[in-house]
Amino acid sequence: MAIPNFNSYKKVYTTGDQFTLTGSDFKGFVELVDGVAKEVSTGKTLIPKGTYSTDLFYTEYFQDRVVADVDLSLPNTTDECIFSLNDNLDYSLFKYKLDNIRDNNTYVYSKLFIASNKLPFTDSIRYATVDTPTSTEFTVNVSDVATPEFKANEKFANNHYLSAFGNVIAATAQTNLEYLTHFSLFAATKTNLLSLTGSDTDLVVIEDTTGYEMDGNDLAFGEIGGIASTSDSLYVSDKVRNVVIRYDIAGYNNNDSSLRNTRNFLELVGGFGGSTRQTKFKKPTLLAANKSEVAVFDSGNKVIKLYDSEFNFITRITSINLNVETMGAMAFDPDFNSLYVITYRDITTAGITNRVLYLYRYSDDSYRFKEEFILDDRIALDEVVNSLTFSGTDSNYWYFGTDKTVYKKLKTRPTKVIGKFRSERLFLLNNAVEEEVIDNVAVTINNRWNFSAINFNNANFIWNLGVETNAVPGVKAVDGLLEDSITSFSLFPGISSYDRAIMLTSGRLYFFNEPTGDAYQRVIKDENYNNYGSTGFSLNDDAFIQASVINTELFKVINDTLTLKNNIVGRFTGEYVNDILELGNYNYDVDFKLLLTQEIENLYLHTNEENIVGTINRCFELIYNLQVDIMNIVKVNVESNVQNVYNKSGFIQI
Repeated sequence: MAIPNFNSYKKVYTTGDQFTLTGSDFKGFVELVDGVAKEVSTGKTLIPKGTYSTDLFYTEYFQDRVVADVDLSLPNTTDECIFSLNDNLDYSLFKYKLDNIRDNNTYVYSKLFIASNKLPFTDSIRYATVDTPTSTEFTVNVSDVATPEFKANEKFANNHYLSAFGNVIAATAQTNLEYLTHFSLFAATKTNLLSLTGSDTDLVVIEDTTGYEMDGNDLAFGEIGGIASTSDSLYVSDKVRNVVIRYDIAGYNNNDSSLRNTRNFLELVGGFGGSTRQTKFKKPTLLAANKSEVAVFDSGNKVIKLYDSEFNFITRITSINLNVETMGAMAFDPDFNSLYVITYRDITTAGITNRVLYLYRYSDDSYRFKEEFILDDRIALDEVVNSLTFSGTDSNYWYFGTDKTVYKKLKTRPTKVIGKFRSERLFLLNNAVEEEVIDNVAVTINNRWNFSAINFNNANFIWNLGVETNAVPGVKAVDGLLEDSITSFSLFPGISSYDRAIMLTSGRLYFFNEPTGDAYQRVIKDENYNNYGSTGFSLNDDAFIQASVINTELFKVINDTLTLKNNIVGRFTGEYVNDILELGNYNYDVDFKLLLTQEIENLYLHTNEENIVGTINRCFELIYNLQVDIMNIVKVNVESNVQNVYNKSGFIQI
């Protein structure tokens, strides 16, 4: 096995417009396995409907266009869609040319969508806070993104009872296997292991311990280095004692009354050793786990060691130059049995230093095959990668998190930028920090009016906050409204086409449903359309090919192409923000008269035309040109100038 074949397996949630099951519209998760669409839960084969979205599901294409795709070209060229002078008109060749034209239509359809960078995309955010230093429990807040309420809260570290959540170095979460709105969170400080259960209305701290909890042994953690989990196992690394511990946590997630919310020690592996020692470590830190494998970053030896779930050694990964790159995060892709590893490195060119992100993707049975990418995403020089996770409802999406935000990505195009979580959509203020001198005292001012798009009527705090100095009495920074340091981010299959997102920060615990199926912008009226598509060809291989037969097939592909053309509503727009092209709203700067300059009759054969191959070519070429015109007319309308990153001189003084 080499590069993962992302066409061999797809998984999405369908709302009933793509497939049927036993004669009824099918709603639920569908997966494509070796060209066959099946219901995920039962494995039953589904019957495809004649729609554009269905055709797309069966092809090698995805709705994976990004705003930076300014110029697009059709996958099948003119020569692949028309006959050559010496071609004989027969069934196979005629079908081949028509299939290429239909394939172009499916591709055009896929490019009428761009994943939104208004992230998180959800309409409603749910998060838990502590309101005062003496609060003994969490407060659950719910707010709509369209009408945000900016509520101040204490950071966890400032709270007397829940301060441990403010010192978390790593965390991992799991959703309940039966109740998808319920979840468990396991978090680690350097010395403590914390566990919490939650739902949409309630959060309960179950455990806060400093010990291994082994039978007959109350050994304390030396220094926890990392943490990872599956639905039934929790893994914790101790970088001082050079071990990795595995616990049974099934009782947190499977509703077994006898094991409810219990953590049971299973095994320990490790002890001090070098890079070639299979079960020994030197300062193990980051962990990744799935049902069958565990990955351990042996930080002192700068190597990743892989094991099965019982800690039987599989292999070592030494192909990353960790002498110059910093380890960020790693995780197993649940759909393609790949291990993702993100590292970063500061590189200075022409006096400008940038933090460059690298993605390594390992696959095959022993993770021997490596793909290496440099990501286009820009992160700050003080930004640290700390988490990596995958969508549970769409097989093409993955995410990585930093201490500042979360970035959404595509497996099929891993280098490209979709977008990142925005502060205002998490009901936080943008942490734009500038230093000024007030009354001969250097102070830090946050949240300048001109850099925060805030609905003031819904902000229950004193605006123009954040002057952090004793020289200005009565003005206090509201830490809980500024960007919190993000500790972890996880995704799980949720209800219908939603991922369940769980994110822990230094002042908030977020848990909300993040859409995948409709998390995009489009320049077409509706999400899906009926078509003749790939199943529309009805000519038999022994049929006599004549004008009437050809026109029947032409009608189908013309109808499909015109369906796309007639439903275009505008074109995408993009603007540069800090040197990154971001998706805007679509505009109506479209000259629809350019889409079709020929009479419809010219797209068909006429009975008096003798050169049938040449006439078919005229029809095919006109259809092809219309496809090209559609692609050109929905090009991204981009600002001509790149905006520079904001610096001190760029701020407007108030």
